[in-house]
Amino acid sequence: MDTLSPSPEAPPSATIGLAPPQLDLSALPPRILRELRASHVGETVAVALYDGVAGATSDPEVLRFAASHRRVERRHLRLFEAVLPPEKRSALLAFWRWSGRVMGGLPAWLGPPYFYAVVAGVEAWVDGHYARQIALARRLAPDPDLLNVLEACRLDERLHARDAARLDPAPPWTARALARLAVFLSRVGVRAARWV
Repeated sequence: MDTLSPSPEAPPSATIGLAPPQLDLSALPPRILRELRASHVGETVAVALYDGVAGATSDPEVLRFAASHRRVERRHLRLFEAVLPPEKRSALLAFWRWSGRVMGGLPAWLGPPYFYAVVAGVEAWVDGHYARQIALARRLAPDPDLLNVLEACRLDERLHARDAARLDPAPPWTARALARLAVFLSRVGVRAARWV
């Protein structure tokens, strides 16, 4: 059986049963703290993205996909909430939630090819983003528990990208263009989240 095949009811998750790392934040380099803040924002946006789908479409497959993947993203968010106290989080969380809802709601409203293209594109980019964070953490703060969380979240994001790409492997060029825009905005958002 292909372990990466889409499963709208319960996608596999590397974070099931994973405990948050017990980190001494005062001992972490500022660059790692900024990355943790960016990851917290990213997971906040991801949960909101899937929240935005509910009011934007009545397509049962899209709704099932969003609900099942939201559960995994919510697990990621809880891990980062356990690591990062409120005073260390972004000051723009309301904006990030709104932007996530738009990032999920607009493509879902446009139709399944748009939604799946955006999810596939953004999640593939997030996979690479986590890879860069893991490399940085190995160099600057090689805590095994932190690395386990980052690696588990990365694997989940990779699975989400593959799930979406397999559900619509040949989206129209307009959907691919919207996905590229969403990836560009994700890059900008991560840069901002590191500092604000």
